[in-house]
Amino acid sequence: MKLALVPMEEWERLNDQLKIHFNLPSGNSAKIYKGLAHAVFEVAQGTAQFFSHKRSLGVLKGQTPYFESLLPYFYKEVFGVQAISHHALTDPEAWVNGLKKDTNFVLHAEDHPVTGELYNYDRLDELLYEKKIYSIRISHFRHFYEKPLLRPYSVRICYLNNDLAVALCGERYRTPPLMAPQMNWNFDECLAQIRNHLVSPQDQGLVESFEQSFVPLASPWFAGSIPRLYDRALLKFPDVSAEALLQRLYRHLQVDPSKFYETLDTTNLCRWRQMKTFSGWWEPKPSLEDLASLLVIDSGWLVTKDFAKVLKTSYEEIKAEQSW
Repeated sequence: MKLALVPMEEWERLNDQLKIHFNLPSGNSAKIYKGLAHAVFEVAQGTAQFFSHKRSLGVLKGQTPYFESLLPYFYKEVFGVQAISHHALTDPEAWVNGLKKDTNFVLHAEDHPVTGELYNYDRLDELLYEKKIYSIRISHFRHFYEKPLLRPYSVRICYLNNDLAVALCGERYRTPPLMAPQMNWNFDECLAQIRNHLVSPQDQGLVESFEQSFVPLASPWFAGSIPRLYDRALLKFPDVSAEALLQRLYRHLQVDPSKFYETLDTTNLCRWRQMKTFSGWWEPKPSLEDLASLLVIDSGWLVTKDFAKVLKTSYEEIKAEQSW
């Protein structure tokens, strides 16, 4: 390129198409970003700047890593940061009524980015709307299966893949963008990625049956009845490395390497080569043993012929190699 420029209206043109794709009402809008971190930054920082007279915000902690990098700026600028652990939010009415009068927005998440645990905050969203406080919430995967009412003061930031996220905005969200229009957007490529995204099937009976079939070799992540997405099975293999198990599965399954981690993954730190991804945000904090042993399996594998057999064989091979 001999012009160090990008087409400044491409972002808006793409947003218009996404509004159609997501079938949004006329008063709502869609805004695309370069991943969740970018989306959260633009929406939160842009709203703070646009309503600069409102110097307080709320945040529910322990659900997602994408709020953590925002908070140091707001602390530094002496915003009133009203933080509460999601486990401590037992009475949304009392908490919302206790928010400062100049509260601009509240950050929270609808689901967990690893386990798919669901958080029921529709009442919180409704209370914030009644107070005319923006409800900025992340959906890591829930939006693929549920499309709740988008209230006028709500912004639902939806994960699409590691490079794309879209904010679905209520009719009263009018914050101007910060830098998204000045980024390079490949119109056709972005639309193709979004339109061709494959959604994993949800099947509660199948997932629970699969998880139980591995007891006592492994234990399900969830004990008891926890609201969750059933687009994945979650198994802890306490006496083998889940990363080693993952690599053995790769050998047996002969999967396209570019697609492998889209359907099978682990929180084992050997896979991620560092600890920061899982530290500082996940409440209650998982143990290193749980992180090392967790295997996350897309529900699509559960109906694949002999997959359970291959997984058990892989486990037994690693166990045998560990024996003296």
